[in-house]
Amino acid sequence: MPRIDKPDVIVVGSGAGGGTAARVLTGRGKSVVVFEKGPQRRADDFLPYDELHYQEHKALRPSVQTDPLIYMDPTKGHRATPSEKWWIGNMVGGSTMIWEANLPRYTAEDFSVLTVMRDSPPGTSTVNWPWSYEEFVPHFERAEWEWGVSGKMNQWPAPHQEPSRPGYDYPMPPIRQHASTVFLMQAFQKVGMHPYLSPRGINSRTYNGRPGCPFCGYCQGYGCAVNDRASSTNTVLARALTSGRCDLRPGHCVTRILWKKNGRVRGVEYKAEPNGKPQVMEADTVVVSIQAIESARLFLVSEIPNPNHMIGRYLTYHTKGSAELCFKNQPVWDEGPDRIFQPRTSLGSLQLRDLYVINDPSTYLTKGGKFSIYDPFTIYPVIRLLWGLRLWGKPLQDRMQELRSRGGVSFSFTGETMSTWDNRVELDARTDPWGVPLPRVYYEHHEYDMALSRYALQRVVDVMVAAGGELRRFEPQGRANAGYGHNHGTLRAGTDAGSSVLDTQCQSWDVKGLYVLDAAWMPTAGASNPGLTTIANAYRVAESIP
Repeated sequence: MPRIDKPDVIVVGSGAGGGTAARVLTGRGKSVVVFEKGPQRRADDFLPYDELHYQEHKALRPSVQTDPLIYMDPTKGHRATPSEKWWIGNMVGGSTMIWEANLPRYTAEDFSVLTVMRDSPPGTSTVNWPWSYEEFVPHFERAEWEWGVSGKMNQWPAPHQEPSRPGYDYPMPPIRQHASTVFLMQAFQKVGMHPYLSPRGINSRTYNGRPGCPFCGYCQGYGCAVNDRASSTNTVLARALTSGRCDLRPGHCVTRILWKKNGRVRGVEYKAEPNGKPQVMEADTVVVSIQAIESARLFLVSEIPNPNHMIGRYLTYHTKGSAELCFKNQPVWDEGPDRIFQPRTSLGSLQLRDLYVINDPSTYLTKGGKFSIYDPFTIYPVIRLLWGLRLWGKPLQDRMQELRSRGGVSFSFTGETMSTWDNRVELDARTDPWGVPLPRVYYEHHEYDMALSRYALQRVVDVMVAAGGELRRFEPQGRANAGYGHNHGTLRAGTDAGSSVLDTQCQSWDVKGLYVLDAAWMPTAGASNPGLTTIANAYRVAESIP
């Protein structure tokens, strides 16, 4: 790996956006230095799989004791509460190292939300994006093939599934179906809904030199020891490094963006160790991609000009919710006599997006969201029943017995979220191990979010109860949200410098040469996992950086 001290471009963050930018820019002949404050890890570093170590002690994530997010809880008088940043992977590759690689596209309803939601609820700021879905399609396709997405397009026509151009498909067939798939598809089709096999950044067969998934069960929250799950490190960043024009620097934290009085970026200040001496690297272009909360924090620390006071504003998490049911007369799901289904793992093989747009005269809700569908047997293993659901004694015994003897289904909702001015990132007086002020986050869900979650969950529960299900958990979105993983919007992009932080190429209006390629640029939340759209945008922008 070359040592580059005077690069054309500095990339801050090595995950979805940063890794993709490095791949594109080196492919265009530019020299790139990628700063990542976490260490570099390889697949065999994630063995042995240890639930207590990885899932509960969060060994791969920032410590809540030393590097928390400070949440100003609205249900507790905005009392400052240290909260874990569980969505951040503290290593090269970032959160792509611990994600579940659920990679649906954002669709036209997300890009042009006002065509669906014609009247925004009071106190919210809902805007159309300055790009169309059609503009993003070539970048979606490139992302799906370079990162390696398994799935099947056109299982159902839109709106049941994301649309695609005729004849297009993912590079790999879907991952093996879960044993519940046929039963669930039939139950939903009776009411006109159509679940579909999920697009995943998980190899269903050997692809680009990486093996197919063995369905070990250790996905979200764990590193992939098999190396079948796509990450920045085994896709785009690997290509950037083989170019000979990329210098990856793990264990290096960018503490400040440097800029000139003439409104151009100068470079970055960084440390090679937490108590180290600040150093400077200069470049004409700096790309920031460290997730929306962290990017807003870095902008604030760097005192990037903020004439419209929008830096850190309009933070959005997705509206969430979960429900779980058990089927009294259904034996626990298994692989079947011919082993044609995936074993019981934490992977969900189905998505449901029939409530992405809600056409129901009985409700004012219009823009909805989608479901990922799982097996509760592995979504709530024993240690999470103890620590998460706080079960003990006979209730724990009964729940363990039920999970291991009856088939069940678990629904995870990802929905549109209202953008509000008061949901924001500020700087706290406390600092992290690198001496950088911690992010202080004010966030509460709008009534629309909470109503949407209750409505969507009830719709799927009604279908499952009619199919013989017995409800075990019903957890709609509440008002407070200490930190859900999908964070967007703190550095809105737009066509007007007066109402956005970034222009349509995700470049700062006020500091030229400074770009942001995590989901901070998203004008609104959308209603799907944002990973693929973040990657697609990184391709779009990086191809046009001078």
